[in-house]
Amino acid sequence: MVKEYMIATHFITRALADIDYPISKVRLIDAVGSREVKVDWNEVKTMRQLIEPIKIEKFDTAASLFNALGASL
Repeated sequence: MVKEYMIATHFITRALADIDYPISKVRLIDAVGSREVKVDWNEVKTMRQLIEPIKIEKFDTAASLFNALGASL
């Protein structure tokens, strides 16, 4: 299980590499929503699928976004 989580973190980090913070959830989805990330050995999701369930509407830092993503997975 740990290996799958680490793989997902790597691909999510790469998908968000060009994002400047602070950013709203809406702007983030507009910017990266169509990007695909490998979340498991045989599963790919769009960033939109990962971001939409998050209840927070603004991310001041990358750390706040990653905390929210981790809590929603």
